[in-house]
Amino acid sequence: MASSSLIVPLAFWVNLPTAPITTVAYKEGHIVTGLEDGHIWIYRCIIDEQGAPQLQHKILCLGHKSSITALTIIEGQTDGCAGNDYVLISASKDGDVNKWCLLDGRCLTSISKAFCGIIKSLKPLAEYSQPAKFLLCSGFSNEITILNCTTLELVRIWGGHNDWVACTPFYDSDARQIRLLTSNFNGILKIWAFDESNHINKEYDNVGLLEAQGDKILELISNPYDIGVILAITRSYAITFTIRRGKMVNFQRIRTSKEGIYWASGAFLSKNRMLLWNQMGNAYLYSIPSFTEKKIPTENAHLHIKPGLIRRSSLPNLQKSNVEKMPNSAQLRPQLLETVCSDNESLAITTVFALSSIDGKASNLYLITFRNQINGTSFAFKTLSPMAQESGICENNYNARELKWPPETYLSDIWQLNHKNDNITVTTMVYDVYLATGYENGEIHLVPLSMALTQSAEIQNSTSIPNSIHKLEGHIGKVTCLYTPNSQNFGHEYLLSGGEDCSVRIWNLEGKQLASFKYHSQSVTHFFEPPSDECQRLKRCVISVAKDNSLAIISLEGLSCLYVFGGYPYPLNKIQWRDSEGFIILFYNDDTAHMWQTQTLELYQKVTGSAARDMLKDASWRTSSVEQQEFVINKTLTSVTDNSDGGKTFLQIFTINIKQLINDIYHYHVSQIGSKSNCTRTIEDFDEKPSVSKIFSWTTGGALQSSSVTSTSPSIEPETKAIDASTVQVLISTLMTWGIDSSLDKLCAEKLGLKKSSNRITFGLRGANGNMAFAVPSPNDSAAIWKISQTMTASLLLSIVGLTRSFLSMKGLEKYTSELITHYGSLLPELVGKEYYHSSLAFHAKYFQDPLEEIRISARTLFSSALNNMPSSELTSIIDYWKQFLPAVASPGIYNNQYMARSTILLGMIGADYPNYLSQTVARNIALSLVLLLHDSSKLSHRLAALELCGRGFSTWEPHFDAVAVLKTLFTFAIETDTNAATIRAMAQKAIFQISTVNTPLCISTLTHDTNDSKKPTEKSGFLKLISIFRRKRPILLHSNLSGLVEAVVKSLDPNIPKMRDTVLQTTTSVLHDLVKTFPSVTFHGGSQKLAIGTLEGASIIYDLRTATRLHILEGHTKSVTAITFSGDGRLIVSCSLEEGTVRVWNPNPGLLGMIAGSLTNGNGGNGNGTSRKTPLLSSIRTSKTFAFNLGEDARLSVASILESVYFEWVADRTVKLHVKDSIMSFNV
Repeated sequence: MASSSLIVPLAFWVNLPTAPITTVAYKEGHIVTGLEDGHIWIYRCIIDEQGAPQLQHKILCLGHKSSITALTIIEGQTDGCAGNDYVLISASKDGDVNKWCLLDGRCLTSISKAFCGIIKSLKPLAEYSQPAKFLLCSGFSNEITILNCTTLELVRIWGGHNDWVACTPFYDSDARQIRLLTSNFNGILKIWAFDESNHINKEYDNVGLLEAQGDKILELISNPYDIGVILAITRSYAITFTIRRGKMVNFQRIRTSKEGIYWASGAFLSKNRMLLWNQMGNAYLYSIPSFTEKKIPTENAHLHIKPGLIRRSSLPNLQKSNVEKMPNSAQLRPQLLETVCSDNESLAITTVFALSSIDGKASNLYLITFRNQINGTSFAFKTLSPMAQESGICENNYNARELKWPPETYLSDIWQLNHKNDNITVTTMVYDVYLATGYENGEIHLVPLSMALTQSAEIQNSTSIPNSIHKLEGHIGKVTCLYTPNSQNFGHEYLLSGGEDCSVRIWNLEGKQLASFKYHSQSVTHFFEPPSDECQRLKRCVISVAKDNSLAIISLEGLSCLYVFGGYPYPLNKIQWRDSEGFIILFYNDDTAHMWQTQTLELYQKVTGSAARDMLKDASWRTSSVEQQEFVINKTLTSVTDNSDGGKTFLQIFTINIKQLINDIYHYHVSQIGSKSNCTRTIEDFDEKPSVSKIFSWTTGGALQSSSVTSTSPSIEPETKAIDASTVQVLISTLMTWGIDSSLDKLCAEKLGLKKSSNRITFGLRGANGNMAFAVPSPNDSAAIWKISQTMTASLLLSIVGLTRSFLSMKGLEKYTSELITHYGSLLPELVGKEYYHSSLAFHAKYFQDPLEEIRISARTLFSSALNNMPSSELTSIIDYWKQFLPAVASPGIYNNQYMARSTILLGMIGADYPNYLSQTVARNIALSLVLLLHDSSKLSHRLAALELCGRGFSTWEPHFDAVAVLKTLFTFAIETDTNAATIRAMAQKAIFQISTVNTPLCISTLTHDTNDSKKPTEKSGFLKLISIFRRKRPILLHSNLSGLVEAVVKSLDPNIPKMRDTVLQTTTSVLHDLVKTFPSVTFHGGSQKLAIGTLEGASIIYDLRTATRLHILEGHTKSVTAITFSGDGRLIVSCSLEEGTVRVWNPNPGLLGMIAGSLTNGNGGNGNGTSRKTPLLSSIRTSKTFAFNLGEDARLSVASILESVYFEWVADRTVKLHVKDSIMSFNV
């Protein structure tokens, strides 16, 4: 059964990730910066107690592979939780576009190569006052790409422009709808209409010409506070104009006052305020005239489209700027009100944002500028004067205020993790056992994971290094790269290192240097393994690459260097292996190919251009990339490094496959020293608890291509590789939250053998396309991870609870499970405080039917806990968000099936437990959606969830759907005979039992009706088995409808349908036997093949099983018949009614009339298929003897007591005893 993965990334922070900032955006207390290396930083921006703005690192997003060129933040909830109202959309230089959750950085969706060119602008497009539906991507291209805002799917490529084109949506007051305004680089304006059918029509071809004296139009920005007002940005001019009736009017230009100083971007702050800034970070506040026509509908006075606040500039400084004089001097001109300048001439990126005071009563406008400098990136805040928020136009003779930027702060100075003396340059994980750490002084420390991840770095930097840490010395200067080759290919475990000294060194895991090579002329950047299956000579080889793009092929078998290929000015891209021809071809980024002869080591030929590209496309030869590592997700634990362009390690990233780890814990054995017989291991004191020291194991799931694969020799099977107990325990230790609850810390440390994790370790989220986001270290706030987002809380909780369930289930530790679950499920919100984010219900709903029991139970437990602790306002917000995706109301063309199924499951779980939170309309839509999901065979987990929810919340859904039809569907699943449908069959049966508890008459009557009406022997047999299951599990539920049910069972033996009778005979016999055994009101006489049942109405019915017909009706009791029995010879029947207080004796001898009735019964009623039957003639028998008794209150028994303690016992041919609990009465009949 397909299920959602649970891959948990952990970051070991080595150095602060830094790179030049390229673009910036702001929304709701968050400042986002895009970096040149593709990283994205999300900062928290707050006002401190002194009223000053403060910047705090919050989330690092990893996913883009090239420079970030554009950012935008738009409205868009990700799971319906309150406060989670915005998403970040980013574009990179290679044309990739990613969508992230603003709160936690989780990548929601990703699209590669969305744009042919470089995206410089991302503009949301929507109908008036509606959330954005489309995204306009424009920039250095003559095309505009339109994407779906929700899925990032390509909607349209809008081509045909004769130059690079800028675009912005604006409200056209004449057409009363959103239009698109475009300008090519030469300033020619055009207006377009874009409708829901994705057609683009040109409305106005000659709107105007933006005369910028040869400058190119870089960006168009629409004023959201004034209809039709547009700002155009060029290098030397900022141009404002108004669109009226398809024409450009009120043209105004603001130019820089100095050559070489260029505008970067701008933003409208209000109807009459505009802020411009240049590439030096200097900002200029203007009062702009309003030319709005008097008669404008009030509903259009304010637009929802947000101004494009940020753009990457390409220009330098401005001390003053002048408003260029227009030919018509009578026109009002923009008036400069305020300047914010800096003496620093470095390039900077600026934006403006509003931020509320600490008490929330006031809101001010702030500027923030980021400046990329030699020593790192700095930033500064500046508060704009109240004039920036005032309305109205200032007089032309107003004297502008001149302000200065305050002193700037480096981003490294606000980094909370202070390890300035570490001097770590590179790290890598070594065969899941060690963390190798390279330093600037050339040392390499081989640290056990159990120590590296749970103890602070002071141990590694102290003068006395523990014996468990191997110190590797040999490099002169800093270590630039580390690598562990795939031991399955090499038979031994090695660590390779490269350094600034141009050397490559090979070490074993005991710290001994095995070999050293110096064939490069510059520092070594990385290693990778060639495809050994292509060339016998390259087996067990590793390739080293240097900064000058030279290569060395090193044999680990012979510890020798086989080939050396000289450097080249351009980076190496691919390698093609032509072993049979004796060539290795190196392809470089400048479309050049070098053909080297492997025998003579000579450069045979140099090919460039199209010829080189054609060689690369030749599929007859193996071509490999030169990347160091492949990220593998089907392994329990993998690790990659996040490095700077210069090779410096920022993060060592560990990814834990939680579900795989849980599965391995249960299915394999873990030894204290694992499978590494050729190296010494220090387990420290993790193993001091015998109960957990040898209970874990680990499988790799087959051959892998990762640097962290381990085996002792090539002959060892990879499927049975063991993992140390200490490694499992350290992984659990890193997931735990320490320092919040001292009692829990004590439990974890003393009882479970866990250790407090290093403050370098933080939790992350893995999103679309494998992109990741990590929370930053917060050494001063142990609870910081729980204050980020609902999804972050849910993911961490599920990982902790799911993993510790399996961890504690071993060797007598189950008693601690409840304490951990109580802490994380119930006490955590109170311990963290008001900033705690409750767990995401949508996240847990994904695992509602997970095949792994630990995950399924944990997800349900946490879902219920979150539901119980969640404020009603937040729960209402979640319901309002997800109800739009219900299949009963949503269109598959708009929302994907996954979203619709999740909304059904999520809201179904809420409705099952908290129906009062649902309106009648929502409850009805959920009920109908569950029916649709029941009939959806595309995904087993969805159908299982629908089955369970139909039963679990039946009382909520029953008024809103056809309950009988749903029951019939459940019966169909419950009697399915296909062996592959065992899970569905079991879940359907469970749902039926739940429904029968809520509405017993409906369930049993439907079961009776379907049993009677079934025409196929397999179906009939299935219904009979279902009755038997009811009898075994819930016999009380059958009691009220027992007579009808017995008749349905008897009719299955109809001899007029011989095929049916022969097929179900054995099943029917078994069911009748079980009914007689369970219910005292049902009895059977084998000699005469008669069955008798006492009814709740007081009559008793006798059936002849040979003919499957009624023989007699025994009438006499006025109350329900409690018990009935045949005498040994079958001549007499004795019945009892406790409610009536009588025992009656019957002599059902049919006599002449009865025999005639029996002979006429079904005599001509069958046609071979049972579709036509005649009503049998019955004889009604009267009582021959009656005995009265009085047990008082002892006769008032529940159904359960009747089934357990009431029965007849024949002690002689004509003597019978009636047992009623402790009372025994004897009757001579």
